[in-house]
Amino acid sequence: MTKKYSKFLPSTDNFDLENFPYYWVSQVHAQYVQNVDHALKKYGLDNSRRRILLALKSRPHASVSDLSEMVVSKMSTTTKIVYRLKDEGLVDTYSCEDDARITRVVLTDKGDQMTQKINDLTNVVLEQSFDGLTPLQIEKMMESLQHIFKNLSR
Repeated sequence: MTKKYSKFLPSTDNFDLENFPYYWVSQVHAQYVQNVDHALKKYGLDNSRRRILLALKSRPHASVSDLSEMVVSKMSTTTKIVYRLKDEGLVDTYSCEDDARITRVVLTDKGDQMTQKINDLTNVVLEQSFDGLTPLQIEKMMESLQHIFKNLSR
């Protein structure tokens, strides 16, 4: 590792946790999830189910494995969440016509209505989190995070 990054590495003698970028990534994510979970309680939802519902909103008729990739979750965990959502009447499942081994998932009308409620609640959390930042700062942050993701995905 080059010296230019040493300040950010936990292996240095004078390491300060607050200089470790992933400390802040995890802190921000954990606080976001906590705030979203708190807001979703009134609908009896949690962040895991929210993520699946919103993934389905953006990609209708996704397979369970597609959803698993989209929300970065184990296939078994995603399957449990999907069937919980199905029991709650928020999604339906069906076998793919081309390959019966593939289970596809679709939002029900109730699920579609719930995604709108979720978006209304999470918009409040997002506005709170971006207070004091300009749209350009947010775009630059997104670019940086996408770049880091690509680096880690190699």
